[in-house]
Amino acid sequence: MLKHKTIEATVIEAARLSGHELNGQEKLLIRTGVSASLTAKERHRQRMSARPYQWKKPEPVRQKTK
Repeated sequence: MLKHKTIEATVIEAARLSGHELNGQEKLLIRTGVSASLTAKERHRQRMSARPYQWKKPEPVRQKTK
């Protein structure tokens, strides 16, 4: 899996090569976007590799007898 810094550097370099100079706010947006994307990808991977959910009927509540 690619690292955060590698992806960020690639996006920033691509913007620089296309002639766009990024300011601090745009760099922050790139960092948060990359972080959110990789986090979502990891959550999806965990959901897909989890065991299937098996519902079990709850046991009836035992009542006290007098």
